[in-house]
Amino acid sequence: MERREIIQVLSRELESLTRLHVQYGLYNTEGFQTQKSSIARYIAEHQIDARRELDPLTLNQYRRYFG
Repeated sequence: MERREIIQVLSRELESLTRLHVQYGLYNTEGFQTQKSSIARYIAEHQIDARRELDPLTLNQYRRYFG
């Protein structure tokens, strides 16, 4: 998978996490925490440098949940 595709997958996952939190209010559910853990593993697995590789909107979402 190309680096660009890896970042796009991360962006979609962060958007989904934000949707669960903001639109559906599922911040305290097990599913939310599971997805958050999955995203953290994905970031570590692909050694993503959020500050350098993410677009401003995605970086803001990243900071909201992992900063």
